[in-house]
This record gives sequence, structure tokens and C-alpha cells, in this order.
Amino acid sequence: MGAPKKSKMPSAYTIVFIFLILTAILTWIVPTSVVVSNNGIKEVVYNASFDANGNVLAGAGYNPAGIWDIIMAPIQGFNKSSGVGIAILLAGAFLGILNSTGALDAGIGHLLKKHTGTSLIALLMFVFAIFGTVFGLWEEIPAFSIVIVPLFVLAGYDVMTGLGVLFVGATVGNMASIVNPFSTGAAIGAIGNPELSLGSGMVLRIVVFVALYIVGTLMVVKYANGVKEDKSKSILSDLSDINTLTHEEKKLPELTKKRFWSLVVFICIIIALIVGYMPWYEIKFPGGGNFQEVVNWPINFIANIPFLGNFLGLKHMTPFGDWYFGEFSFVFLIGSILLGFINKMPEKEFVKEFTAGAKDLLGVVLVLAVANGISVLMGGKTYGISVTFVYWIQNALQGIPAWAFAVAAILAYMGIGFFLQSTSGVAGITMPILGAVAMALFATSKIGAAGGQILLISAFTIGLNFLSGIYPSATTMGTLALFNVPYDRYLKFTLKIFIPLVIIGAFILSIAQYINLL
Repeated sequence: MGAPKKSKMPSAYTIVFIFLILTAILTWIVPTSVVVSNNGIKEVVYNASFDANGNVLAGAGYNPAGIWDIIMAPIQGFNKSSGVGIAILLAGAFLGILNSTGALDAGIGHLLKKHTGTSLIALLMFVFAIFGTVFGLWEEIPAFSIVIVPLFVLAGYDVMTGLGVLFVGATVGNMASIVNPFSTGAAIGAIGNPELSLGSGMVLRIVVFVALYIVGTLMVVKYANGVKEDKSKSILSDLSDINTLTHEEKKLPELTKKRFWSLVVFICIIIALIVGYMPWYEIKFPGGGNFQEVVNWPINFIANIPFLGNFLGLKHMTPFGDWYFGEFSFVFLIGSILLGFINKMPEKEFVKEFTAGAKDLLGVVLVLAVANGISVLMGGKTYGISVTFVYWIQNALQGIPAWAFAVAAILAYMGIGFFLQSTSGVAGITMPILGAVAMALFATSKIGAAGGQILLISAFTIGLNFLSGIYPSATTMGTLALFNVPYDRYLKFTLKIFIPLVIIGAFILSIAQYINLL
């Protein structure tokens, strides 16, 4: 008898397409409903539709989707998610060029030479947390681990310390996802509320990031220092076959001037994204006006200089604080061009690395397109089975406080993470419905509809990325296999850190409305 075949989790494409088919089936058994405005108050008319003139048709029944609709849905979903998709592709293109220059590796190597001990742990965790919160660092962890983990072993720590720096750092960043286009951006795009941008809820996400980083770092440092003082305190101390890779001579590239300025470009992009998306208009002056005018004053000043303003096109520039996906794409495109000039890349090499980087993330865009196809079959904000689900869920959750909604959403996304690890896919599947539920539940509350959706988005990034941190994915298991670390030991180590982190994240979301973070 042959060895039994191991069951494998279907790919994100398959799972999302299965959801697409299930949604099509639901259109045959779930009646459509519509949203109407009654004296300025939006109400749901259950089991109804609109006619060609916009009149409500009561008792409309079902609007079944057929094979044509199922095949067309991802195509229409691609159009719907085009803004997010272009942003993701251009971010991937930039990262492809940046990685080809060796700048990130050289920057990490520079930190390794300049710092040791606790300061090195704190610095590296901050770097990996920033990578996570800006572009969702995860699949890159195995490559970094080959250098990071042996370094900590040679410094007197253990393998788990190095793994903790990588996995905890990245998870902290991913849970906050301040400007991460693959999670926060995908969620905003899937909700489809024009009032939301990557700047919406940014202050809340920054607070989450700072809190999780401080707690996560302190816990890793405490463990690491305990191991350094007494090797028996290592969670791997009783295992004799741990592979430390200390015999490996993988050297990181030198931080040359070209690589240094390449990193400067990357840092400037991070700053530009934060400045561009930060809702400065929320900071109001007693005598009138707001801080957005101050932030944009230099740009406006240069824009009014004859010829120079027109040459730079600054009169057409979107003001800081009002950026959307187009501006996100712009900074990564201009960043890619700058990297090409700084590194004196030949045109063919630039195009090769640019397209290769974009190609690496094409799968994410396709998953997002299929996921948005689900919302196409469900209907829009004012019609379809999506409104029916919102009606049912809203009735079930009527009167639920914001803190309870946030906690329930975090728990829900933990559960969803067991079946689908694609953040963009999960966003596309769930946000059209839950985003509308959040809007309906909190439209008349203190935080408002947008505040409810901001709360939902942060619950999504916290819950799903907490689960990703402990999920036996290819990234996690592949990295553990490099060092022969058993998964149960990794789980024992990370759960002691990730559980407090998710509790802290849930607590911040629970009190967000009371401390004006929504």
C-alpha cells in the first residue's frame, strides 16, 4: 500500500472562487432588498427591488445569478478594485527594484554591525514592524532568518530569540497595518465608501502600532535576556537537534552610497504616505482653519511661483490629508524611477526588475478581483442580497455597543483566518457586507457610519494577522524547518506574546470612541 496522500488546504484562488459560487447559489434562495430614503432617514425595504425608473417594487423575490454572471463577476470585480490593484502592483514593482539593489539587506547588515543586545532586538523589531505595517512583510521572513537567527545565537541568545524578533516584529506591524495596501487598502477598496481613504483611522492604527510594538518588544527582550543569563530558560533547551545555521557564512552586502540613498527613498516614501494620508483637517484652530493648511503651505507656496509651479505641476497636486489610492501609486512609481537613477540601472534591467516585482503581486490583485466579484453578485449599497444580509444582521445586532462590535469582529476574523489566509481575499469577501452592517449600526451613533467602518477595518487587521502569526503557513513552517524547530515550541512561545497583543488591540478598539480615535 502506498503512503496516504496528505490533504492540502486549497489555494486562495480556489477558496475565493468557491465563495463566489456559494454567493451565486444564495442569489437563488435569498430575496433581494433595497435601501430607500424616508425624510432623510435611510430604511431597508425587505424583499424588494427597483424598476428601471427607480421605483420600489415590493415582493420582488429573487434575482438568481447564472453561469454568465459567475464568469463575469471577477471581470467586473477587477474593474471595481482597479485603484487598489494598481497601487499593489506599483508597490510590488518598487519593492522588486529595491530588493534587487540589496539595499534592505545592507541596511539590516549595518544595524547588525552598529548595535548589540537589547538595543539590537528593539531596533530590528521596529524595522520589521515598519515593513509589516507598510507592505505586509511575511513571505520574506525565511530569507531574513538565515542571517538574523545565527547572529542572535552567536551573541549568546537562542534560535527562538531570532525567530521572535522576525515573527513578532512582522506580526505587530501587520496587526496595525497603518498604510498596508494588502490589508487596510484592500478593506477600504472593498467597502467602497468614498469617504474612506488610507488616512481614515490612521491615528487609531498608529496608537495600536505603538502599543503593540512596545509590549511585543518588552516581552521578546525579557525572554532573550533570561536565555542569555541562563541557557536552561530557553524554550528549546531540551532539544539537541536544533539547527543554528551558525556555520553558514551568508554575508549581507555592504551599505554603499547607492544603497544608502535607496533606503533614503524608501524612508521618504513611508513619510510621504503618512503625511499624505494623515487627516490633518481634524486638527482645528480656535480662530478658524485647520492644520491641513499649515502642512500644505510649502507646496502651495511653490505652486504659485511662476513657471516653477506649472513645471512641477504642483497646482494639480492632491493636498496632504486628502490622498487616495492614486497618490499611493504615484509615490511608489516615482520611487521606482528614483531607484533606477540612483543605482544607474540600464533601461532593460530597470524594466525587468520593475515588471518582476509587479508580477510577484499579480496573484494578490487577481484574488482581490475575484473577491470583489462576490460583492458584484451580492449587489450594491442600496440593492441586492447584500442589503438583505445587512437587514438580518443589523436586526440581530441592534443596539450593540461599539466595543462589543469590535471584539466580536476580531474574534470573527480569527475564525475566518483558519480557512483563508489572504488578507485581500478576506477583505473582498467580508467587507461589502460587514462594512454595510457597521455603517447601518453606527450611522446615528457618536462615531458615525465611517467610524464604525474604521473600527471594523482595524478589527480585521488585528484578528486576521493574529491568526496569521500562529497559523502553520508555508512561511512559518518553512522557516521553522530551516532551524529544525518544532511547531509546538514556536506556538508555545508566540502565544504567550500574541495573546496579550490581541487583548491590547481589542482594548484600544473598545475605548477608541471615548478617547477620540474614531
